[in-house]
Amino acid sequence: MPELEPSVLPVTVAASHLRACAVELEKAGTAELGEVTAMIHDVVAAQRHLSAALAALAARVEDGRDTTLAAVPSPELVALTEVLQAAASAVGYSADALTESEPFAQSLADFAGTDTRL
Repeated sequence: MPELEPSVLPVTVAASHLRACAVELEKAGTAELGEVTAMIHDVVAAQRHLSAALAALAARVEDGRDTTLAAVPSPELVALTEVLQAAASAVGYSADALTESEPFAQSLADFAGTDTRL
């Protein structure tokens, strides 16, 4: 799949779309092994982008500390920045773990056939 162009959607629309897509994956019925391997690959890529987005948001909050967010109490800013950074790391670690499953999923699909339904 070709790389997508940068989004022109408002962040709330993009986040809502992400949530809707995650719900669809959660509710998905049976799938062929070939689809599952492709899905794992796409979810890993999405997690990497989500991790980067959360890290960027944490940086923007931190950058606003002395300007646009100067009136906000410092403990709240620090807490929000730390939570966003931790979430970015957690999503990145999740992507790392899921990446480890890609060869196994591909091997399973090669052995059982990509059209095998799960």
